[in-house]
Amino acid sequence: MGESEDRVESDGWWESSLSRREAGKRIAVLGAGAAFLSTVGVTLGGCGDDTNEVDLADAADNAKEAIEVQRASGWNVGADTKSLKFRGASATDSKESLDGWKKYNDPKALRTAWSPVDGDKEKFVSAELVNSLDQPTLKTAIQPVSTPTMDEAYSRGLGMKALLENNEEPEKTAVFVDLPGPEAIAYAASLADYANVVLTLDNWPHPNGVVPSHETLGAMLYYADEVAEKKTAVKEDAPTVFVMDSNRLVEYKDRADVFDNRYMVTTPTADNLKADGIETVIYATPDDSRKNELDDLNDDFVAYREKEVEVTMMPLTDFKPASAELIAEHGEVNENNNARHRTYYYGGHPYFLPFFYSFYYPMGMGRRYNTAGMRTPRGIGKPTYTPTKRPTRFSSATTGGRSGVGKQKASGFGRVSTRTVNGRTSYTSSSSNASRSSTRSSSRSSSSGRSGSFGRSGGRSSSG
Repeated sequence: MGESEDRVESDGWWESSLSRREAGKRIAVLGAGAAFLSTVGVTLGGCGDDTNEVDLADAADNAKEAIEVQRASGWNVGADTKSLKFRGASATDSKESLDGWKKYNDPKALRTAWSPVDGDKEKFVSAELVNSLDQPTLKTAIQPVSTPTMDEAYSRGLGMKALLENNEEPEKTAVFVDLPGPEAIAYAASLADYANVVLTLDNWPHPNGVVPSHETLGAMLYYADEVAEKKTAVKEDAPTVFVMDSNRLVEYKDRADVFDNRYMVTTPTADNLKADGIETVIYATPDDSRKNELDDLNDDFVAYREKEVEVTMMPLTDFKPASAELIAEHGEVNENNNARHRTYYYGGHPYFLPFFYSFYYPMGMGRRYNTAGMRTPRGIGKPTYTPTKRPTRFSSATTGGRSGVGKQKASGFGRVSTRTVNGRTSYTSSSSNASRSSTRSSSRSSSSGRSGSFGRSGGRSSSG
């Protein structure tokens, strides 16, 4: 039987967020796969033995966003006999409790734990991933996740905190951390006592999902009790950390059982940021191999630059544990009595803090720091990234050289076609098949190549 669509009763800020999101526009190119799986799904309530066949010519109109299919037919639609597989499953949470995390597999409790302290930042939250826990069978299947890469991300977050604590106006900085989901969560958890954490996690898990978002959800449970406790220390002038799962756009090979739960991130507009007093965006990436922002951020970052919000890219491999050589040269470091996580410092030592401000705040805080005569941190250079308009699969329409309204999805991206036979549902999702479906439907008045508004309940309007 498909899971109930009903939502758990939410606290006030979340309900306000939902109403804003329902009013927002999501521009999508409708696409669908042309081939369907054999019938292997879950029974849909109210379907009885009716057959709802969908021929290939109707595939485009049958395609829906993956999350809409999951709401209607259950989070594990078409794969209810399969189990989630966790990398780094943990029996305890970050406070080493066997049971402390369990109270947070209620979606309301988890939302509250991870909500930003500054109520004005709530308008930026987009966390459909949390809503998925309203599905009873997912709630019983989910478990905490902890991995060595999460530990490293946490240590790098501690290094970022050490830098920002020297900022006279931290509230003017926003960090967009764009890492694989569990690592992004760990990074944010390390800053939870200093920054407002804003989630931008907008899909649901699925046993055959392209995006392993159940592991991100597991990481949220792992740190939930710690984050809830640390939030009490956040001050009014706190910076903002936007949490993004870089796996949201992951490429995948076309295979029969894949469930395309990819999604586009929703970010504040440039006007949103400026209204909140944010003047600097630091885009935190895994390493220096990433030369551009991910495709769904291009329009946004270019708009930030045009509105005079500084955007820079910062590889997190620039944060390193203090080596014996650097300690001998520049002195001992304070580990802040954190027995589990060492702090990974920018350049490998607090000595290099002036370079961070000279590189990332050249017209502001950087003026306070004179790096003349100092040795540049090894392997670290001044960032050269500047947001530049480039064609992507999400590029907005342009008029007179200026960005149009909204972003477009690539055909078939994050969309699933379903077929119901005798009350049983199967699905197919394939970007590569979308072009074939489009060809078949090109003579129809509603083709898969059209674009238009798509109101996704539980999404968020970036206009806040």
